[in-house]
Amino acid sequence: MSYSEYDVDQWSEAIANLHANTEHDPGDGRQAYEAIANVWSAYGYQDAPTEVIKMLVNACEIGYMAALNDLRDGDLDAQIQMWRPDLAEQ
Repeated sequence: MSYSEYDVDQWSEAIANLHANTEHDPGDGRQAYEAIANVWSAYGYQDAPTEVIKMLVNACEIGYMAALNDLRDGDLDAQIQMWRPDLAEQ
């Protein structure tokens, strides 16, 4: 199955919008960028078109920022509380 450039542009725009809506603090965006840059450079997949790579990196950053938002809001699941009980005490 193949996709048009229009399809990729639409997906990229949707991910960019979600990225912007997930970044509640400029520091979160910076932390996500640095964390994902380290992961992405170790992964080494650089052969995709630039728009596709940007979309994938933004999607990864969204997950990182969403986790930071959850931690900030105290929305900790049972596994986080098991691994880091000190976070649940705050």
